[in-house]
Amino acid sequence: MSGILGIWNLDRSEVDPHVLADMSSTLAHRGPDGRYQWIDGPIGLACQLSRVTPESKHERQPYLDSSGRVLVFDGRLDNREDLLARLRGTHPVSPSSPDPEITLAAYDLFGGGFAEQLSGDFALGLFDPSLQVLILARDAIGIRPLFYSRIPGSFLFASEIKALLAHPAVSPRPNDDALARVLFNGGRDLDGATCFEGISRLPPGHSGVVTREQFKTKQYWDFDLGRRVRLGSAQEYAEVFRGLFEQAVARRMRSVHKVAVSVSGGLDSSSILCTAEVLRRQRPQQLPHALGISYVSPEGSPSDEKGYLVEIEDRYGVAIERIPVSLAGPFANSRSALWHVEVPFLDEAWETTRSLHLSAWQGGARTLLSGHWADEVLCSQAYLVDLARRFAFREIRRHLQEYREWYAGIDPAHYRRRFVLDLGKYHVPPFLLPFLRRARPGRRRAWYRAAFQRRAHSFQRPRPWEEDAPATGNGDNYKATAHARSLYEQARSPRHVMFMEWNNKVAAMHGLEMAFPFLDRDLLCFLMAIPGEMQNMEGVPKHLLRQGLRGVLPDAVADRSWKADLSDVVNQAMAGDVIKILEYLMSDTLVVKHGYADKETMARELPLAVEGIKGPDCEVAWDVSSLLGLELWLEVFFKEGVKSEPGPVSVRPCHGAK
Repeated sequence: MSGILGIWNLDRSEVDPHVLADMSSTLAHRGPDGRYQWIDGPIGLACQLSRVTPESKHERQPYLDSSGRVLVFDGRLDNREDLLARLRGTHPVSPSSPDPEITLAAYDLFGGGFAEQLSGDFALGLFDPSLQVLILARDAIGIRPLFYSRIPGSFLFASEIKALLAHPAVSPRPNDDALARVLFNGGRDLDGATCFEGISRLPPGHSGVVTREQFKTKQYWDFDLGRRVRLGSAQEYAEVFRGLFEQAVARRMRSVHKVAVSVSGGLDSSSILCTAEVLRRQRPQQLPHALGISYVSPEGSPSDEKGYLVEIEDRYGVAIERIPVSLAGPFANSRSALWHVEVPFLDEAWETTRSLHLSAWQGGARTLLSGHWADEVLCSQAYLVDLARRFAFREIRRHLQEYREWYAGIDPAHYRRRFVLDLGKYHVPPFLLPFLRRARPGRRRAWYRAAFQRRAHSFQRPRPWEEDAPATGNGDNYKATAHARSLYEQARSPRHVMFMEWNNKVAAMHGLEMAFPFLDRDLLCFLMAIPGEMQNMEGVPKHLLRQGLRGVLPDAVADRSWKADLSDVVNQAMAGDVIKILEYLMSDTLVVKHGYADKETMARELPLAVEGIKGPDCEVAWDVSSLLGLELWLEVFFKEGVKSEPGPVSVRPCHGAK
């Protein structure tokens, strides 16, 4: 979670060291091991360094080679051994070389296509003075963020947007289209846009080349939707899955520090902690201790999973730290959180999230492993569409019936409707999709102006497999299974990229880097290539994970058939701040001044809405939270500036509110 940034003055003016230092200072939370910068006339690079891997012990950045090429690098390479083998005899690198040194050697060997040779979680900026080019690259999944801005005479890039905003020539302005897409469709159509006008994100799996004349991006890697893996038995699929999952966890445990695991007792996070403990015992000299940390809900609540934590502790003789769920409302440190995450998204359980991260840091960890995204990559039911194409309707019926045994408390009709929707999704002609999306019912948040809401539908992103992208192995994405397409869509969703960036920045503000074993590139490639029904064998959700880790997971965890519901926690946290929220939003608000919301409608609708923050779900709480998040985000970035982290929220005088 190092912080990297750079300035290239294309007009050939010299980089001001004070400007570079000011930009770098906004990323100080990402550099517990020191701040470094390098300037050579019109080019300047800086790094807030965090040393995590064993090879980074003596690492310094920016890293220069003998040819004058210079690199700033945030991340972890997973294919070091392969790269070292290919570099052997031609470059002075060794198993003790840090990742940036190997990366720069790969550039020397492979040239402009070097990013295709890298695998792992990373973001980088590389300047080659001989060619006068600046190259940016971001990992295939988008775990590490990288943003850029082109301003008159200069090109800027950084790990976080706030570093770009600290440049004196950058004037922050809200991007109304992007804000609407974040608020009304969850950022599904964002692509490279951010909530700041004139600032873009480099998409996952892309590189960018900057010259004095132009800036071009290209996709250097993508999943092969035409690839097929067919094995002899269900047990063979489970064994291969287990090997790839163990590899995914081990890669993210490559650290000289302890590694924390956010474990709830659920199937996904428990799989990570138990696998980490098995691997550590097998390789005690190579892998560090794993710290299990769990936020625990009140006894008997719908999100109470403490019994499963005890099962893990008894099985492995470990102690999992418990952090009680906080019911503090969204006002607690919310402005600081928004300054760090840079999107108008409030975490209603922010104090709980913050406590867990602080506990990991105080326990000596620099990396936090999370089970996030397992539901998205292991629970898709799009494979039912593939069964329908084979006319296997009896098998479809069996699977839908089996779902009822594993999804307690959910209306069985939900999965039948999902199946019908998927049939349409993967067979409707592309030109009809915009009309179907507009016809889809949704919640209407009346306080937003209609013109602002319409911006969310001003652009319709094509289905990911229909975009202009590198051809798949067989050259025809349309022959991909519905199962593969579904996983591909999850892996390439701009919404998920935005939330991965959110997770990265939240972890970084507490001195941590976030890692997601279920988003390992090799694991995802395998899951896309196998028959979808192997993941949910006989209709058992996540059967592949349950079977693959049989003997690693306690039986009670492997066989659990319900998921925790945190709706009551979210609602209680929001309900506790209802009066303050109303007072804050019914005074002189920036959402009204910017034309996003209507003052009279807010005064009429908000008091009615907050009455719904009692359940049975938390959709009303999310709606109110998103409005509050937008207001506070506007305050943090467009009223008080971004030179330093803001203080706590104080309730403003309310004029006319009842």
